[in-house]
Amino acid sequence: MPETQRLPWDYLGLVTDTGDANMALDRSLLAELQAGTRLRPAVRFYVWERPTISLGTNQIGDEVIDKGAATRLGYDTVKRPTGGRALLHKGDICYMITAHKDHHPLFHSLTSTYRAIGTAIADMLQSLGIDLTDLPTSGAESRTSLNPCFAMLSPFEVTVAGKKICGSAQYRSGGFFLQHGSIRVRDNWNSDDLTILWPTGYELEASRVTSVDCERGQITAFSEIEAGFLEALERHFCISIIHAPTD
Repeated sequence: MPETQRLPWDYLGLVTDTGDANMALDRSLLAELQAGTRLRPAVRFYVWERPTISLGTNQIGDEVIDKGAATRLGYDTVKRPTGGRALLHKGDICYMITAHKDHHPLFHSLTSTYRAIGTAIADMLQSLGIDLTDLPTSGAESRTSLNPCFAMLSPFEVTVAGKKICGSAQYRSGGFFLQHGSIRVRDNWNSDDLTILWPTGYELEASRVTSVDCERGQITAFSEIEAGFLEALERHFCISIIHAPTD
């Protein structure tokens, strides 16, 4: 598509904030789109002010994590507007994309949206020198729905030799959607962290995840993830990223 025909997406930057503030802004951006006060797709990145466990919108914390251990460690807990499973945000960078299905042909279904965004994530990771396995094209989730996000291999997720490096979840209503994703950058989970997510058998579950730093063998700046993903979005969706304020 010629540059003059590229559709604009609003980019709201990379910020560090609390779990409550991050989720509140994401909900607000979706609401603006639904109300018609925001007319273009929006994308943003954020990291977490302190370690935080986010729960899928339909999850009950006591049933899926060790909340006592989380409290003892001083970790926050927040509910996401998206589905999916419990996820520890510590050393990861998260993205949020909200749009309407008519903003792009690939947004017309949940699975095509997952696949399209997942392809951009894979492109970004490969640009950093990470050798990825193929994106799954079909199939059910491979483990029980009570397990945390990074223990799961869902359709269209990005993996490295069968290990999960990125988790994603989506909310859709009336043609509008909000997709969250967490890209694990640091290899900094300890045994206490793992026990919160997996009270039993955490050694096995930990062997099923990886990180950008681990795969590259070096420290990766969050800005590298940010820049690489934005470039991949522009290529794969034939769009122009427009830097825009949040208010």
